Amino acid sequence: MVSVAPRLRRVVEGFITALPGMASVFLLMEIIFYIGSVMATKLFGADFPEWFGTLDRSAYSLFQIMTLESWSMGIVRPVMELYTYAWMFFVPFIMVTTFAVVNLLVGLIVNSMQDAHSEEGGSKDRQLS
Repeated sequence: MVSVAPRLRRVVEGFITALPGMASVFLLMEIIFYIGSVMATKLFGADFPEWFGTLDRSAYSLFQIMTLESWSMGIVRPVMELYTYAWMFFVPFIMVTTFAVVNLLVGLIVNSMQDAHSEEGGSKDRQLS
């Protein structure tokens, strides 16, 4: 199926060539999540054990915050009622994970797709010569 549709093949090739770079970005995200989970557990775990009581719960809550799924009313506002400085933890975390790291992934995939497209164009030019 992939070899029949040239555009689909180009997309799959671009995705496959982006995998090593994506692995690096995922490793970076894992480090950021681990550090954030440790910090959130230490800062908020005693008062909010359902969200930040353990590293696993903190990581899951931070993943929910990263995806922007009911993060404000569901998690951050209740925490900020008790800890007014909590925004100093959550806002940079959202900025780094949601915007910077996700844009790195998109940029890697787009770059790989462009490289696959330019290689295909170069091979067509050589065939015509």
